[in-house]
Amino acid sequence: MKYTIEGFNQRNAISIGLNSEDLVLLRWFVDFKNTNDMRKIYLNNVNDMGYWVSYSYLIQELPILFSLHPSQSLGNYNSLTAKEKIDIDKKYIKACKQKIKRMLSGNLSKVLLRNQSIERNNKGRVKSDIYIYINPTVFKLLISDDITEVQKCTTDTEVQKCTTDTEVQKCTIYPSTNNIYSYTTQSKQKSKDFSSSKKNKNVEFIEKNTHLILSKFQSNKVKNFDLNRLEKAIEIFKEREGQYFSLLEKIYKDSKNFIKTTNKNKFHNFNQSIDNISEEELMKKIEISQNIKFGDKSLAEKEPELIEDTDPLKSFYERAVNSNWCDLGFGTYNMAVRYAKKYNKPYAKL
Repeated sequence: MKYTIEGFNQRNAISIGLNSEDLVLLRWFVDFKNTNDMRKIYLNNVNDMGYWVSYSYLIQELPILFSLHPSQSLGNYNSLTAKEKIDIDKKYIKACKQKIKRMLSGNLSKVLLRNQSIERNNKGRVKSDIYIYINPTVFKLLISDDITEVQKCTTDTEVQKCTTDTEVQKCTIYPSTNNIYSYTTQSKQKSKDFSSSKKNKNVEFIEKNTHLILSKFQSNKVKNFDLNRLEKAIEIFKEREGQYFSLLEKIYKDSKNFIKTTNKNKFHNFNQSIDNISEEELMKKIEISQNIKFGDKSLAEKEPELIEDTDPLKSFYERAVNSNWCDLGFGTYNMAVRYAKKYNKPYAKL
């Protein structure tokens, strides 16, 4: 058996449950973190540096982990419309990101740990990012030939536990494949199948409509979410191009995202009034208005009711009548009286 794969001890990697694709991603992370191109911060709670990984950049850097881009795999790609190409490309990127999520949440999470960092920007808005750092204990095993400690190695994020103390566990390795679409159909059994029972409908809805694969802890959080509110939260999550569950949870809990907005301004009212009349009636109103403006009131005299309806003072008069001319502001009362005098309508004198 070859001693090392991607610079890591193959025997110990198998014992921990890592496959060849995990080792490729791990090697990329180890090499790339030592450059100045990766965003990093100091994590006080672990006394180590944490690194932020862009999924989009990772897809570009490691195409070997994913299926061929549609431009290479589809024979008729060049004949598609621009919109069709965009839709296909989006589905491809989404599938790639789902695979990365599964890999980082699987056995690879024993060596690549995640830490959530919450910061406030200059405007006081909270920004939450996930930074990745290396578990030094597990990493040491991967670069050494010592097998005695492999069985004892456990972490908080461990997915696959050892079954014996004397024999190295022979873990089932996921087949290395370039077909991420078939890999997608197996994800529930291979990476995040935390329960043999049927998943909660909210969990299924989130995983179906986003790239997120929820942990057991996250699933317990969302199981009592209102489905209608969750649907709206997912729409906002997608608009913001969210990457992590923490943002979706924050959007759901923020009631400001679910307040119905109303456009109570004069432009909205004008549009509403236009929508409620026919084109013929609208043209009559415009003609009457123009005739009055330029001195020809013959048409206006023929259609007095139409003129009254278009008068902006009418709303004040109707408000006064509905309130029986009581509890009116000084300005509202004066506007209503002006309309009444103009069209010989009854009004109450104060």
